[in-house]
Amino acid sequence: MRRSPFWSCFRVNMRFSLFEKVILANSLMLVIEALAGLWVTSHNLESRHYLIDTSFIVVATLMSLVTNALLLRASFRPLFGLLRTIRAVSAGATHERAAILPLDSEIGELAHAFNSMLDRLEETRREQAMLILQAQEEERHRLALELHDESSQNLTALLVHTEVLSQTLQVLPHDMISAQARTRLYTGLSSLTEIAQNTLENVRLLAQQLRPRVLDDLGLYAAFRWLAEDSRERLHVTVELHTEGIDTSAVRQHCSTPHEIVLFRIAQESLTNVARHAHTQHVFVLLVRDATHFRLSIRDNGCGYDTSKPHVGLGTLSMRERAALLGGTLTLHSQPGKGTTVEAIIPYMKEEAHA
Repeated sequence: MRRSPFWSCFRVNMRFSLFEKVILANSLMLVIEALAGLWVTSHNLESRHYLIDTSFIVVATLMSLVTNALLLRASFRPLFGLLRTIRAVSAGATHERAAILPLDSEIGELAHAFNSMLDRLEETRREQAMLILQAQEEERHRLALELHDESSQNLTALLVHTEVLSQTLQVLPHDMISAQARTRLYTGLSSLTEIAQNTLENVRLLAQQLRPRVLDDLGLYAAFRWLAEDSRERLHVTVELHTEGIDTSAVRQHCSTPHEIVLFRIAQESLTNVARHAHTQHVFVLLVRDATHFRLSIRDNGCGYDTSKPHVGLGTLSMRERAALLGGTLTLHSQPGKGTTVEAIIPYMKEEAHA
């Protein structure tokens, strides 16, 4: 049966606001009490009935107060729920949202506006954090290039000049310089050459760790292979690498995507943590890509730790922040004496990867 426009208009008009509900409830209580008092005063009651009538008025008043309190509590319950959500967000639970209420009520509009504000703030924070991370990667790239192009060339020139001085010293006549001075010069030049070579090697390693060119030139698989080799040589940690669904070709048509950079940084930070805290020399790394997600798992058999105690450092927070910026998650599983497992799941979309 189709309802008439009058009935629809009547239903719309029957939707009262919170203020109108409170006023209506109190008005009804006052009217009922006034009618009860009018009935009592309009009848000639015997003296023995005054106690009964007075008790009736008192009970009616108490019932009206209880009914009024219940009505007010029911009316303000959505507002209390919104207040709990606000307190949770203030405490740091920024993922909390107010319960969805009918938008035709004031509290519903307030909850909807509050949720919209939180969504906009979260989106703005995520965009700013993404810009900061991009700026960090660009600065790492710039520093790596400067270290490679400027510092490495200067150190190489220093090695060349040191070698020239050493050869010049060899061809000098013996009567021009004493044997003791010649020995000291040889020793000094050898020490200078060794220091320059070590510094050149350190600069090269630092440039690769800041932004390995293999990630941009050869892709994610080659970068993980390089990371495993670097961990073995520099950190003395043996990395057992397994991949599924990862392109192993050496041809790149684009620069590194945000997903590749995030996965590489998470693996790099995790392996550094293993070398510093796990007290083990073996790590198992699994990198899987399916149609929608990347999954990175890094498991060691080290000492582990108790996850119930506060043990979150800046490195872990950075890894979680990087994963969250791409809509992913990062979880840590650890027990004392049973090692630690870091697992990151990053959503992957082909059109985003080539953006």
